[in-house]
Amino acid sequence: MEIKVQQNVSLRHLCTYRVGGPAKFFAEARTMTEMIGLKAFAKEQKVPFLLLGAGSNVLFSDEGYPGLIIHNKMEGIQINGDTVNAEGGVNLMKLILVCAQNNLGGISGLANVPGTVGGAVYGNAGIPDIWIGNILLQAVLLPEKSLKPKMVGPEYFEFGYRTSKIKGTKDIVLSATLRLKPEPQAKIRADINEYIKQRALKQPSGNSCGSFFKNPKEFPSAGWLIEQAGCKGMTVGGAQVSPKHANFLMNTGIATSKDIVELAVQVYQKVKDKFNVELEPEVQIYPTSPFAKTE
Repeated sequence: MEIKVQQNVSLRHLCTYRVGGPAKFFAEARTMTEMIGLKAFAKEQKVPFLLLGAGSNVLFSDEGYPGLIIHNKMEGIQINGDTVNAEGGVNLMKLILVCAQNNLGGISGLANVPGTVGGAVYGNAGIPDIWIGNILLQAVLLPEKSLKPKMVGPEYFEFGYRTSKIKGTKDIVLSATLRLKPEPQAKIRADINEYIKQRALKQPSGNSCGSFFKNPKEFPSAGWLIEQAGCKGMTVGGAQVSPKHANFLMNTGIATSKDIVELAVQVYQKVKDKFNVELEPEVQIYPTSPFAKTE
């Protein structure tokens, strides 16, 4: 098997922030065999590797990534009764629509949430109505210290609010099996449209990673804290705290990764000074994060 590995590939167009320097190595994995081969390649080259899905929750530095970026292009979907098995690279919106065609609902709340199935499991994506960890039956992983896939149940992930155990490991989600809810297709499509409509009303469009910080338990939301701390509309270079939703840190079109990180640090500090709350970022910052102590 020959896998095409490229060098010095720009990451700017592979993430929703549209910033970032080049990856030392870059390759796409379309099968389990290719994924295993690329993980072995990283070990042979003695470089770190990072799995990339839709790039909707990552922020790469302007210097890029010093190892191998594996772009997950495993996109198979199989439906069996009220369960669906989706490979890790499947786009969430595509999955929702395929399930709707088969009269399966229960995940409409993730409509228009950018990302892939693997990324959703990794970060326990969801909203108050639905968290992917709640409907996961099992998953096939490529473990951190092995080249042999293994099947695990939902308890393995130790799911929490927008997090899972594998955020601290190098486990790769090869596929996930979800239990869905049989519903009339008309109802599912109406739900999808309503979630998309509500999301568009509340959230700004443009280059961002969605909510930058997690919502702390004791307060209404991170966005509320940021707004009350006087950060709405604040800018650093080409980065701006959205005037529409304060927890969205936007690339206005000319931002660098450094601009976005500096803006995030300033927002964090202002909230801490006013409320004595240390916000935790949802966004994964690579290769190093100034928030490492709180992640």
